[in-house]
Amino acid sequence: MTSFQNESLRKKLYDYIKDKINSGELKRGDTINQKELSEELGISRTPFRDCMIQLEAEGLVTIVPCKGVIVRYLTFEEIMETQEIGAALEGMAYELAFEAVRRSSVDKLTSIVDEVEKKLNDRNVSLCYEKNIEFHETILSKCPNKQIVLQLIKMRERLYDFPRHDLMPVLEWEKLFWQEHRHQIDILISGTAREFGEYNRNVHWNIRGKEGYWETLFNVPGGSVKKYLAERVKIS
Repeated sequence: MTSFQNESLRKKLYDYIKDKINSGELKRGDTINQKELSEELGISRTPFRDCMIQLEAEGLVTIVPCKGVIVRYLTFEEIMETQEIGAALEGMAYELAFEAVRRSSVDKLTSIVDEVEKKLNDRNVSLCYEKNIEFHETILSKCPNKQIVLQLIKMRERLYDFPRHDLMPVLEWEKLFWQEHRHQIDILISGTAREFGEYNRNVHWNIRGKEGYWETLFNVPGGSVKKYLAERVKIS
């Protein structure tokens, strides 16, 4: 019973802290106050410790001996590397899910794209975040490899929910991404599993050619992405 209770409290604290990070209430570099949280949520040391270990493993906090737990700063290089990993994994997941998605989900995916593009034509990005998740998860739910899907969810949270970003400054980029979603549907209808995976990996997730999107979304100086990509070429 004690073990079950600690697990429940750990999950409660985990969700609570993630919400505060996503909303921006807890910012990068902020210290998570164990005493305050323990008193506010009625949580003892054990579930707090377990929760912090999980958050550190996910790259969201850093446990500093003798100082406490600090909300982690995700460097631009880490953002780019996470994007590259996500491209490879989701490309594979799309290939694995292709036949099941084509049989069951084309109409739903088309409806999602229609709904968002109608809003975007009115310069309204209110549906982009929620519907983007729905679009991708509709496909990923058909992927038989659940470990790939789990890793992709964690990566998405690190990239877009740390904290959640305002999409209005990247409106024109959002229009492009939803055009790419529509092309993915075209591949589902008349293409192959390999084409489906490669388009998602090499076009939809591709950093190159979308430098302005990443620099605007993560508020980094112009030229940061090109510099990163140039360094990658030197290393290879």
